[in-house]
Amino acid sequence: MKKLVFLIIGVVLIITACKKNDRETNFIPTTPPDFTGEELDFPSDELDVDVEPAETPDNSEDDVVDVSETTTKYVKLSTYGAILNVRSSPSTEEDNIVGFLVHTEPVEVISIENNWAKFLYHGEIRYVSADYL
Repeated sequence: MKKLVFLIIGVVLIITACKKNDRETNFIPTTPPDFTGEELDFPSDELDVDVEPAETPDNSEDDVVDVSETTTKYVKLSTYGAILNVRSSPSTEEDNIVGFLVHTEPVEVISIENNWAKFLYHGEIRYVSADYL
């Protein structure tokens, strides 16, 4: 009788203790950290110097991007409080970080090339790693 009781207790413990933890469903989304503006070097709205408009090159068709056909993707991060760096160019250099995204934030992707997603961020073309979308 004792063997049967221990066997039942053992089976119950094994069944209840062997749950698979799904990292994505157990993820707690967090708000992004507050920046005071001192961390990022943004140009001021006031100009102290008279600036003449620069001439635009005739072959500006490379700069034109068709954003009418975008695909909505969502940021997927698996670490609590993690952020995804937004970059000005498709490389991992530290000096090209221009912002960040948080878990489940929507991104309107224009294209994905070489595992970098190109999208509009505050009116400018920016890049994130496509692994996190």
